[in-house]
Amino acid sequence: MATALVLATTITTNGQSFEQGTNVLGAGVGLLGGYSVGWSGSGVSQSPAINLHFDHGMGELGPGTWGLGGYVGYKTIKYESNYVFYNYDYKYTYLVVGARGTWHYNEWHGNDKLDTYGGAMLAYRSVTWTDNTDYGPYADLNTYSYSGSGVGLSIFAGARYFFSDKIGAYGEMGYGISWLQLGLAVKL
Repeated sequence: MATALVLATTITTNGQSFEQGTNVLGAGVGLLGGYSVGWSGSGVSQSPAINLHFDHGMGELGPGTWGLGGYVGYKTIKYESNYVFYNYDYKYTYLVVGARGTWHYNEWHGNDKLDTYGGAMLAYRSVTWTDNTDYGPYADLNTYSYSGSGVGLSIFAGARYFFSDKIGAYGEMGYGISWLQLGLAVKL
């Protein structure tokens, strides 16, 4: 009985979860977002913090495999409200576009369905604010916009678990469009 239990819980490794030539596309949503304006209540609407990332296995690096890829994240927040003299209409748009380097180390767990990794991303971050408020008697203030952008470096750590040869789920912590990202991973 003990032997049967050990055999039933032992994971056989037929291959690596991430190796040279592996291509993975991830699509997810962000939680614990850093992009927020602190508005709540009626009149506030926002899109989820969505992201896409791609990871290509380049080759062995030490005991693991290194990869290169890209990242795109997007989120909007809109505020609309009607008051006696004004009809407020603000919109924030956040866009993150970056290049990522990853290092995948999977020898420690021995599970060919689990891919654990960490990495760094160099990203261009753009924040746009548009004010389409109808200021009534102050009509010359109508439609104002601001755009701020910059390049920054961030680090992240994550894991992917593949339910089949091609389809899995992933979770990442680090700064992209949010601090925590969860989603679907597909081996191409």
